[in-house]
Amino acid sequence: MILILKPNVVPGSNEYLQLMDYLEKLQNIQLRVRHEQGAEQALTEVHLIGNTLPLATDEMRTLPGVQHVVRVSEKYRVLGQHKDDNRPTSFDYNGVHFSQDSLHVFAGLCAVDTREHVEMMMRALRDAGQVCTRMGAYKPRTSPYAFQGHCKSCLPYVFELAGKYGIKVVAMEITHEAHVDEIREALRQTGGFPPAAAG
Repeated sequence: MILILKPNVVPGSNEYLQLMDYLEKLQNIQLRVRHEQGAEQALTEVHLIGNTLPLATDEMRTLPGVQHVVRVSEKYRVLGQHKDDNRPTSFDYNGVHFSQDSLHVFAGLCAVDTREHVEMMMRALRDAGQVCTRMGAYKPRTSPYAFQGHCKSCLPYVFELAGKYGIKVVAMEITHEAHVDEIREALRQTGGFPPAAAG
């Protein structure tokens, strides 16, 4: 659980001392304080580590100096990495490394229109050092009169060009379960991922 304190409630202030006095009496809870001083205001977070399930968020909001309460579930704690927390926060998927030190721009065509435009996009991404794209083959639109995409007819050249330029296609925005089979078949025909890995 994270308690975000009101702006400028800083260590040493009366509200802060009252809050810490209360929190230090909680059983089996460790406290970790994070304080950031900005140009115009300070921000302080108090992290409660341990079994915080019995603590009611409504009650914690009423404590001195508390502005907001965030309950953090176990499986997401690694995303809030803190000092002396050396757990890995990166992962690899399909040959692409994701971490706090890598930037992947998922640029692409909202709706695939022509082979020429797909190739221009793939080339531009490769030249910019990017490896991912999104290509709307099945493009849902608010208006039924707007361009809806080429559906499965564009898949072979989208995957062919992705392979040519070393780009991973990460999204197709499917609108029906049958589209998954169409994508897998197009991948198979163009030498892409085997059906079990396509998703």
